[in-house]
Amino acid sequence: MLSTSIQKIAEVVNGKLNSNEAIEFNGVCTDTRSEINGKLFIALEGPNFDAHSFAKRAEELGASAIIAHKKINSNLPVIQVKNTEKAYQDIAAWNRQSHSPAVIAITGSNGKTSTKNMLNSILSLDAPTLCTKGNLNNHLGVPKTLLELEEKDQFCIIEMGANHKHEITLLCAIARPDISVITNANNAHLGEFGSEQNLVKAKGEILESLSKDGLAIINKSSPHIKVWKEMSGTENLTFFGDDSAVFASDIEENKSKINFNLNFNGKSININLSMIGLHQVDNALAAASCALELGIKPNIIKKGLENALSEKGRLELIELENFRILDDSYNANPQSMKAAIDAISNFSGEKVLVLGSMAELGKDSIKLHQEIGEYARQSNIHHLLTIGEDAKEYQGKQFEDINSIYKSIQNNHQGSTILIKGSRMMRLNELVDILINTANSS
Repeated sequence: MLSTSIQKIAEVVNGKLNSNEAIEFNGVCTDTRSEINGKLFIALEGPNFDAHSFAKRAEELGASAIIAHKKINSNLPVIQVKNTEKAYQDIAAWNRQSHSPAVIAITGSNGKTSTKNMLNSILSLDAPTLCTKGNLNNHLGVPKTLLELEEKDQFCIIEMGANHKHEITLLCAIARPDISVITNANNAHLGEFGSEQNLVKAKGEILESLSKDGLAIINKSSPHIKVWKEMSGTENLTFFGDDSAVFASDIEENKSKINFNLNFNGKSININLSMIGLHQVDNALAAASCALELGIKPNIIKKGLENALSEKGRLELIELENFRILDDSYNANPQSMKAAIDAISNFSGEKVLVLGSMAELGKDSIKLHQEIGEYARQSNIHHLLTIGEDAKEYQGKQFEDINSIYKSIQNNHQGSTILIKGSRMMRLNELVDILINTANSS
């Protein structure tokens, strides 16, 4: 947790401080709904919020000082800046540079959160490790994580997402990664980038930031390796996957488990992942590759991978009395849709897909939805329930709202395995919650 004087922070953000009083603070806060006593409150402003209006509330709750870019009514010391978001990022960058952990940045169209969690599970067994929580992977989330850095932390794992060009460049300028990992790049969020080429280059920004002493870790199966090599700030590249130094063999999937041999440097160790979906093998290879480069012992890598669990809403297996849910409601794109359909195909009995629309696919949206519908029909799926305008292209049984789907499941699909997946805007997590709450109350 960042702890210093407001005078020092005024220097860091090039701001104007209205007080000469020597005041120290412990931690940074941007939300008055969280613990704020003794902290520096930064009044962020966004399209749908303006924290300047909560300055008085921050004072009442015990904040030590405030950073603002608007005039506010407060008796606290105030650092006036041109832009509080930039100030927030500058403080995070300064805190990162004030510590010396090995910083690992991870991005990709799919798998970055799972890879992050697996790597955290490994490195935490070796030394104190700071890791991105949840999906805090954007221009506000990355600084939030870096502001928690402490002297004891030897590793810092930062997940980086992007929905436009140059976003990862900004995040890397804040985080200064020593190691950058790209899991893959595909047609997720294609509409926001305009083209696949732009998306690939946007992911490659994570390599541009590396110094010549840095390390790039890339999926060997990616068709974009040439582009990323050209973009890389280092010639120190390593690969994972088939025909690389770190690869998997003897892969077996059994419902909620994946067993495989992890091969590296002429050695092999058996891994038993408590996760669903063969795509998790690539994520495990990415995490293992990074850990090996950091000098982590194979037995620790094995234990860390086997201790790692799926995050909520990401192919999470939920066993209820009357049916089994595969909750993959967090988000969706064509590649992750196919991976999830492959995963449910391994289960016996009646299999039901509840699929919502996929967002941000641009001009190819209709075609990509149709492809997923066809993929589902070829995958031994018994029922396809759909919701959302674009989801009509799946050509399943269309529903107008979540409650209607819930009633259909309750009336027609007892004893089934049910995959629930769609983009976040579809809010299919609410369907999962309703099903769980109903089962628990019965």
